[in-house]
Amino acid sequence: MNSTDRIPDSVVEKEPAPQLKEKLWIDARFHRGGSGIYRNAFIYFALALLLAVIGFFPSYFGNLRNTDAVHHFHGIVATIWMLGLITQSWLIRERMISAHRTIGRMSLLVAPLFVISGLLVVHVMLTKNDEASLAFGERLAFIDIITMCYFSVAYSLAIRFRRKTQLHARYMASTAILLLPPTLVRVAGFIPGIDSFEAALHGSYFICEAIVAILLFDDYRHGGIRAPYLILLTVLVLQHVSFLVSPSFSWWTAAISWVRNV
Repeated sequence: MNSTDRIPDSVVEKEPAPQLKEKLWIDARFHRGGSGIYRNAFIYFALALLLAVIGFFPSYFGNLRNTDAVHHFHGIVATIWMLGLITQSWLIRERMISAHRTIGRMSLLVAPLFVISGLLVVHVMLTKNDEASLAFGERLAFIDIITMCYFSVAYSLAIRFRRKTQLHARYMASTAILLLPPTLVRVAGFIPGIDSFEAALHGSYFICEAIVAILLFDDYRHGGIRAPYLILLTVLVLQHVSFLVSPSFSWWTAAISWVRNV
């Protein structure tokens, strides 16, 4: 619904005044300084979840019986988080504010569980002796720690700015974009010509950085650039660069050795 659309008189007559006032306030906040990207955000979140199912199908969704408890924990919580983003963005689009707030309260439990499960996965990865973990575990752990840290920050800021709709929406979207690189790395494995893990990872980060750059440009066109995507782009570039340089950090190497020996 465009901001200039009128609410039918029948709705005005039947709906209690306080609820109508709140919905009009949400409409104004949702459309001010925004674009069609946010009104259709549930579609993009659903696409991200679909890509995750495709990318993780060989190692997780198609191999559930042979998956350990930690990866089940993480997979279930991550799926719930993405389903929550899809549902929440659809509910706010349909102005179902009460349901949106109820699910929002549930996220206070899901978000910490996601961080805890992610850290447990990092520990499992570092203590495994398979070829991939030994070759890339140290660097991926550095990236994953950054992901968990900024996921926590982005979610906390989304809650802090829950009444500033444009900031809230962008910080919540940031939590989904943070989860894209692992998905895209795995999806890249299905693309002919990408024959190494390093190529898949760099390509995935270039795509994510380009997505955030597009979102920043969209912000620029619709009222000005805001902080959430600037911070997110910085975090993504930091993760990307850290894949190359983190092995040179002696303190990080020492920390990894300690974790592997615990």
